[in-house]
Amino acid sequence: MTEAQSPRPTTDEILAECPRFRVLVVGRSGVGKSSLINHAFGIDLATVAHDKRGTCNIQDEIISPRNAYFVLHDSMGFEPGNTKEFETAKEFFKSRGKKVPLKDRVHVIWLCIQVPHAGSRVFETGDEEFLKLAATTQVPVVVVFTKFDVLCRRMERTLTEEQVKLDANQVQRLCSQRAEDEFKKICLAPLQNMDPTPRHARTSGLGANGSRDRRGLADLIKTTLHLMGETRGFARKVLMNVNNAQITETVWFTSAIAQRGSAQANIDGSIKIGMRKYWRGIASSTRFPGFKLQNCLNTLHIDIVTSWNFSDPDELLHCDEFLQKMQQVTQLVVPKEDETKDWFGNLKDVFAAAGTAGTFHPVALPIVAGIGLSGVFIKWLATVYKRTSSPETLRLFMGYIVDLTLVLDQLFVIVSALPPANLLTHTEIDAALGKYTADAVNSVHAEIRKYCNEATFGKICRSNKAEEKITELIEKHRVRWEERQP
Repeated sequence: MTEAQSPRPTTDEILAECPRFRVLVVGRSGVGKSSLINHAFGIDLATVAHDKRGTCNIQDEIISPRNAYFVLHDSMGFEPGNTKEFETAKEFFKSRGKKVPLKDRVHVIWLCIQVPHAGSRVFETGDEEFLKLAATTQVPVVVVFTKFDVLCRRMERTLTEEQVKLDANQVQRLCSQRAEDEFKKICLAPLQNMDPTPRHARTSGLGANGSRDRRGLADLIKTTLHLMGETRGFARKVLMNVNNAQITETVWFTSAIAQRGSAQANIDGSIKIGMRKYWRGIASSTRFPGFKLQNCLNTLHIDIVTSWNFSDPDELLHCDEFLQKMQQVTQLVVPKEDETKDWFGNLKDVFAAAGTAGTFHPVALPIVAGIGLSGVFIKWLATVYKRTSSPETLRLFMGYIVDLTLVLDQLFVIVSALPPANLLTHTEIDAALGKYTADAVNSVHAEIRKYCNEATFGKICRSNKAEEKITELIEKHRVRWEERQP
């Protein structure tokens, strides 16, 4: 896919200023830091060289080739009274603070604390002192309570003989409620004593079959992004410094791109990045005139795919083959319905060849492959975008943004079943395309056509609210897989 004479992707601008999300993870050996990082950022820390197993230097930059947008600093924690460790930490914060370029700063701290055994203390004195030190740096801190599943299993051992006889779902609900009550007592209460407005998340370890705690990861990422969003708001309201607000917003964008634990964060990041420039006022955009429609589409494609940050070293999601497959899907929503035959020929023959009865709207992947890219569509994409847009152009942009976002949402679900840092292949991509075209594209395209009806097109252009409809369609048709996790 060529980017020659294309509008500059917004993600290029963001990543030029802040190419990596820099995280300091603090916690003792065995607390579950490596597993947490592997699953949250889709890497494999075991492949990253360390000086000595079980040791770490807070100054070291740990960078994985499997995620270009993430850099880790690791600390084993701080023993009370160890002056040398705290002086090292102070020097580290100074070297990674606001006086250095944005890309070199620590952007967030995850303090990992294992959910304690019964009767043991959740916070050591060193943890409390570190939180006080971190507070002076104004770096957002999330306290991450790990191995919550151990607490749940402990509750199983407290069941009476009568309770054990309940059905499995009742037992699970009972243990979960008891674990929740115990967690509030032994973990949250001490944290609130140190900080009345704590930011925390909790995660569980891997299941017996290697399954991930998806909901816990998603909650951690949501908490982190929300906290950084609050920091952005603080910059605007208190400092009244536009540049500082812009800087913290850039870090939020990079953090949303870097994570691989939450599809919702990918969707939110993709929408916010799109709204920053090219999606806003897309019905009559002043950003695209003078560029060919194909090149405008290329830029939208790059921004959306980059926002999802799949482990894709072969750049399968950026190659012409995938771009053409996406265009095969979106092209069907572009022409007027009475001009469909002029663009694609007799679709009834295509449906018959595929062994499927249907009309223009029902689309499945084999049918899309049978249609191929229309010659009329290809020729139309080679035309230059004009300031006075058309219903066809608006349907193209809306359709492509929503189609691609929802295909990647399906792909996220498929990839989530694979081990961390597993490389993307055509198999997963084609499966995501097939799932989306079978389940949702019909409804999505029908809603876009209804919205872009020519009778209302002038009103749409004047209101410049098409981007709100795009967001609405994505929200309505996304998988919502994380919400269904136990």
